[in-house]
Amino acid sequence: MKSKRKVLLALTIPKQSFIRGIVRYAREHDWHLVTDMMYTARVPLGWSGDGILTILGYRKELVDFVLGAGVPAVAITQVNANVALPRVEGDNVRIGQIAAEHFLERGYRHFAWAPFVNDVMDLDRHSGFSKTLSRHGFSCQTLTLAYHLVGGQLVDDWTGRRHRLIGELKKLPHPCGVFCYNDFIAADIMDACRDANLLVPEQIAVLGVDNDPDVCDCAPVPLSSVIHDLERMAYESAALLDRLMNGHRPPKHVLRVKPKGIVTRVSTDIRAVEDVNVAIALRFISEHYHNPLLSVSDVAAATSLSRRQLERAFPRQMNCSVHEHIVNARLHQVKKRLAETDDTVATIAQQTGFANPTHLFRIFRAHFRTSPKHYRRCARKLEN
Repeated sequence: MKSKRKVLLALTIPKQSFIRGIVRYAREHDWHLVTDMMYTARVPLGWSGDGILTILGYRKELVDFVLGAGVPAVAITQVNANVALPRVEGDNVRIGQIAAEHFLERGYRHFAWAPFVNDVMDLDRHSGFSKTLSRHGFSCQTLTLAYHLVGGQLVDDWTGRRHRLIGELKKLPHPCGVFCYNDFIAADIMDACRDANLLVPEQIAVLGVDNDPDVCDCAPVPLSSVIHDLERMAYESAALLDRLMNGHRPPKHVLRVKPKGIVTRVSTDIRAVEDVNVAIALRFISEHYHNPLLSVSDVAAATSLSRRQLERAFPRQMNCSVHEHIVNARLHQVKKRLAETDDTVATIAQQTGFANPTHLFRIFRAHFRTSPKHYRRCARKLEN
């Protein structure tokens, strides 16, 4: 049976999320997808078909091919936004806004923006980030560009940029929240922090965009990231292309897909505190709260302070004792698991550092005036 449409995927650096979105739409509408470029990265001169889905990048030959193919085409993302094509894009301003909100919720007062290249997507993400901070009375420093866009081509100076970046990071007030254009820039920022002998997240907290697990989980410190809904962007791009192939007129404006939130990992999973030893203690607790034998002495041993020194410094920054924070960290995880899983209270107690279910029940009721099971029922009702 002949398929309805033959669609070229002009994607030379495809992301799996993009592919999933396009493939889902293609299956639903009986398309044949031409995927040669995903493997060869070569422009298929002479190709003929019904439509093109593309990420143009900054390759002039690809732009010329897509514009000259004589078939409807849709660009996914605003990369090379000066090229006149219908587009589906993420809501880059909103991405910047929720990044700022993420840091503000954690008590940060110093901020920096790590850009990729001087294009419209960078400008929109920076605008959302900096304007949200400004409404709360804060400013944002811009770090050195990773690439310069010159004559439609990306130009970089890796060695010079790394030298400048290390100098800029060392001058930032600590603790500082650094929002990065994407996960790759964020991983590079963390690598530069390591070269500069700066701790992530205790001195520099780092947030990326895209939530690419191959980058986030393999970064020097597991990376927090904005969930850019790439799969939906690709699906909506395919739907738009379908409408164009059916003779509809292109939309007057870029179609925007909102981000889905933030996945918090170690790189920002800490409150902003000025005392680096307290910050180290907070991170140690967040990584070891599930150990029922975790003690204040264990936490102090992870810092450069004695137990007595830490017990004096900690309340000044956190308004609670080290022991109280350990209990609070455990209870936070208990509430999260009660709301998000069907695990038994016994299993949750074991996962969160409580000696047994009775111990968990007693501490939970003392803090929240209710039982774990009643809390779970209420949380589920709110979700529905």
